[in-house]
Amino acid sequence: MEALDGTHIPVTVSAEERLRYRNRKGDISTNVLGVCVPDLKFIYVLPGWECSASDARVLRDALRRNNRLHAPRDKYFLVDVGYTNGPGFLAPYRGTRYHHLNEWTENRPRNAKELYNLRYSVARNVIERSFGLLKKRWSIMRTPSFFDIKTQVRIINACCVLHNYIQIEQASDPVLEDQDSRFLADVDQEILNRATSKGPSNDRITCVQPTEQWTNFRDAFALKMFQDY
Repeated sequence: MEALDGTHIPVTVSAEERLRYRNRKGDISTNVLGVCVPDLKFIYVLPGWECSASDARVLRDALRRNNRLHAPRDKYFLVDVGYTNGPGFLAPYRGTRYHHLNEWTENRPRNAKELYNLRYSVARNVIERSFGLLKKRWSIMRTPSFFDIKTQVRIINACCVLHNYIQIEQASDPVLEDQDSRFLADVDQEILNRATSKGPSNDRITCVQPTEQWTNFRDAFALKMFQDY
């Protein structure tokens, strides 16, 4: 299972480039696409795109460039509700509650779509935790540096490589493992606060063409899951 999403990381750019790198909050940042696996390691990262570029455009570039993101036909990435549910990219149902487990404490899923969205949210949470842990570990991921944008992109890639190395080696370092546990507790609380303060974003441009076959696949998947529930 692999999850895909984008995040914003602050950067410093020239005055001429600031408009392109300004995000909806007014900050200057780069739009970073990331894909991770359940153990919180990144398997693909594409930094450098200006924040005026939609997630759809960044994903299209990731799928077409030389060092591209490979999307095998027999697998799929878990993506946010803002992306289209299409071949290779499995999204939640729109208009159906799905965010976090605490929302279901007293309300059990009532149908296949709600159960699917609940379990989907639990599985896809890994990408949010990975980005959160990356930023907690490296303060340079939270504040813009004085380097040129090309160097800043390299720094983002380097931090992701170091992040993966720590994920592999931390089991042998109790101090580091304890620190990461505290970091993740903070990350989970931030994700929860974000989820309760606003609903999932629906304003991103979709980037994968939906097909009837893929829609039927998701429906059958959700129905089977609910029948076994």
